[in-house]
Amino acid sequence: MSTPEPEAPAQVEPLRTNLRRNAVALISLTVALFSTSYNTWRNQATEAHRNVREASFRLIEEAGGLAQVMQHRYYGGDHSQMNWIEGWGKATLIRDMAPLVSPAVQKRADTVFATWKECAGDLETGQGDSAQRIEKTLDDLNGEIRNELLALH
Repeated sequence: MSTPEPEAPAQVEPLRTNLRRNAVALISLTVALFSTSYNTWRNQATEAHRNVREASFRLIEEAGGLAQVMQHRYYGGDHSQMNWIEGWGKATLIRDMAPLVSPAVQKRADTVFATWKECAGDLETGQGDSAQRIEKTLDDLNGEIRNELLALH
């Protein structure tokens, strides 16, 4: 005599029936949750890239402005107090905005600020290599910003 197979518990059969009956709804719910999660992630990534681009373009503008102030002081002989204040304002803004782009840009911006701090006083005489040193650090900063922008493509 063979032993009869045990019957499935009474709860398992209604569960299978309910799963079959509601399969479309469960699949739809799964797809909806996945889609919402992906969409949220994509929106956050897009916003982060937008912020990096905006900060990058602003840094490029400020670096150009700082180069112009430096050239007015060094080559043009504009040693006015307003020119001095504008230079420090631009150097500080570059340093403070750089972390919004990347750590590499922040490092370059810190170098720009340190070089400005070291060389700004020497711009008064129009002698020495202070202008060239500032230009070099600004060029390095702009190169790093361009690399970050290209990486976003």
